[in-house]
Amino acid sequence: MSILLLNKEKGMTSFAALKQAQRDMGFKKAGHGGTLDPIATGLLPIFFEQSTKFLQYFNTETKEYIAEYIFGISSNTEDISGILTYEEKGNEPSVKEINIVLQSFLGEQLQTPPKFSAKKINGTPMYKLARKGKEFDRKAQRIKIFDISLIDYDYPKFKIKVSCSKGTYMRTLGVDIGKSLKQSVSMCELQRTKFGHLSIEDCISLTELKNLDKNQKMQYVRRVEEILIDIPQVEIRSSEVKKFQNGCQLEAREIEKTGKHFIFNKQELLGLGLVDKSLCINPLKVLTKGEKKKNELK
Repeated sequence: MSILLLNKEKGMTSFAALKQAQRDMGFKKAGHGGTLDPIATGLLPIFFEQSTKFLQYFNTETKEYIAEYIFGISSNTEDISGILTYEEKGNEPSVKEINIVLQSFLGEQLQTPPKFSAKKINGTPMYKLARKGKEFDRKAQRIKIFDISLIDYDYPKFKIKVSCSKGTYMRTLGVDIGKSLKQSVSMCELQRTKFGHLSIEDCISLTELKNLDKNQKMQYVRRVEEILIDIPQVEIRSSEVKKFQNGCQLEAREIEKTGKHFIFNKQELLGLGLVDKSLCINPLKVLTKGEKKKNELK
């Protein structure tokens, strides 16, 4: 089961980064967790081959970003990639004023997604509607800021580190911070540094990946159970393997917790099962034979 922690470089879409990583690693199938805009860099998990079956369970609640913003510029996309409007220079906020405003964003709150986002309305991404000049209602969604701090300030730019829930738009957060300071603000840099327990320190960029041989590349490949650490593991008997692979219910032994479990036999991952209230294992995702061969680099 192969997962690569990619440090996406600036200027690429997440899809383009995925396809390049797929070619470099030699896999036929790939998917990514947590889209990053072209302007953004940082941690982008790439799932290969049958690991893609587990993408839907990669639902990490907490993310960490380092974002840089600039005062005095507004944008229709809320970052410097859009149509920019330059405002007259206002009062320079003090460090104290910025810190007070930042602390006011701690906790749960409602945030309205930007028009130019992948959020869908009736199945259509909002950015496609926005590009066509269509008007539409944007529903505010509940987010949570766990931690926020000012890490650099040299007017007109300031940089913050934010730990937040999934669904938080850092572009919009910057605009809202600007409103509280009575300033126009646009985001100019963004890096995702953490994704749950995963860290940017464990990532590799496409530029670095190209210079490695097959064995060196494999050092950066993780197993799915190393990534989805919140899903517990259960071992089944060899006599039960075919039953599980055929979708049959199994009796769970020495399991006290219901819910999703990785199913193993002799350290080999067979798939994902759901342990119900009667403590029976019901197959959810079954890996096909030959997975080990498929996961070898071409």
